[in-house]
Formats: sequence, C-alpha cells, structure tokens
Amino acid sequence: MIKVRGLSFSYGDVKVLEDISFEVDYGEFVGVIGPNGSGKTTLLKCLCRLLKPLGVVYLDGEKISEMTHDKLARLLSYISSENDSSVNSMSVFDIVSTGRTPYMKKFWWESVEDEEIIFKSIEIVGLKDLYKKRVGELSSGEKQMVKIARALSQSPKIFLVDEPTVHLDLKHQLEVMNILKNLTVREGKIVIAVLHDLNLASIYADKILVLNNGRIIAQGKPYEVLREELLGRVYGVKVRVIVDSEFEQPIIIPYLGR
Repeated sequence: MIKVRGLSFSYGDVKVLEDISFEVDYGEFVGVIGPNGSGKTTLLKCLCRLLKPLGVVYLDGEKISEMTHDKLARLLSYISSENDSSVNSMSVFDIVSTGRTPYMKKFWWESVEDEEIIFKSIEIVGLKDLYKKRVGELSSGEKQMVKIARALSQSPKIFLVDEPTVHLDLKHQLEVMNILKNLTVREGKIVIAVLHDLNLASIYADKILVLNNGRIIAQGKPYEVLREELLGRVYGVKVRVIVDSEFEQPIIIPYLGR
C-alpha cells in the first residue's frame, strides 16, 4: 500500500503542497480533484519522485526515496498529461516497448516475453492496427492511448495518471476509465488519477481526495465528498448534486443561473 505522511513541496518561495497525508490500499481507485493550481499534478510528481518533497512516501513499508530507480520503475508508473514532441518519429511499438526498460538487465532488446506484453498492452488500448505507425501521425487521443499502453507494458503495481481522459471523446473517455478501473478490480492494482470531470470521479473512484491551495480539505467516498457546499466553496461556482437512484452515485450539474 501507499502511505503519505506530511508531504510538502515548494517551487522556490511558492508553497504548492502543505502537510499532505493519506493512504491507499491495493485494489483502490483514487480520484484527485480540485481547481487549477491546487497542486494535483505536483502531488503525482512527488509520489513518483520526479520532484523531491519534504515528508515521507512509503510503498509497502519502504521509503521510495531509498529505492533504486529500477526498483521504483518496476513498482510504479506515471502517465503525464503532456505530449512529448521528441518522440513523434518513433513508432507506437517502440514507445510502448520503453515500458519494459526496467526489466532489461542483460540485453538492450526485447525478449519474446517482453514482446508479448508489449503487443498485449497495445491491443488493450485499441491500437493493434497502428503499432507500426509513427506517433507524430496519430491523433491527440491516440497519443494518449500510447502513453497508457506504455504504462501497461511496464507492469507496475501502481499507476499515477494525470488527466487520463484529456483530448478524448466520450466513448474513448469511458474506454480509458474502464481500462484503469479494471486494473484495480481485476488485478488488485492501485490507480491514483487526477480528474477534472467530477462525474467520472464519482463513477469510477473508490475514494476522492479534494485539493485546494495545496492542502487536502476532504477525502472519502464519492457520496461523502461530492457535496454542493464543499464543491461550491472549492471551485467558486454553484452546483447541484443529485444522487442516482439506481447506482447511488452523486451526479454534479453546474448551476446555469437562469
């Protein structure tokens, strides 16, 4: 499991995260929500050691700050919301294959087992027919799928995902969220995802962390957290929250002021 204790981070004199503490068990999907600038992406980067915060992050009882790079890469994968133009000339297969790097000790090329994992990952995200295509020739949504396939090929226990549905239409949003949810339900993985769509957070998350001004101001199950007063205070807008009678999930409706 993941335990975060007293995590804080600053960019120079600007404090972005302050005294963050929470726990995530295997098999849980955690949605991180909050307004722009609340520290959501910074939190993910601290959890995967791209940034060095104050405080401690434990993974299965071990401090991630004391893990080797290869060990951490075998346990944890980070999917950024940003597209890297430097990989545009590479094929889908080549990008996804980089997820196997932490396992390649003796050779610089893929084993038969590696190739099977790579092709399975590509197939899961629906890019089987595009595996030879250059990344620069793909749509924004397809590029997002490549990043998810790369993370799948890494075979980690924990997936940290920043805005997984960015650039995707409704159908592909649900496909991506179902892939991530199945990682927790069927494989017992941990998924921590930054989400801007509160209704997707309500549907898929087992637990929600609400960040505002660098602090966790609420955490709990969707029906405990997604409340009109709290969302209005955090986002500065009026919303209505209706509980779906069949699935007992909160549905957030923006107040149009008419």
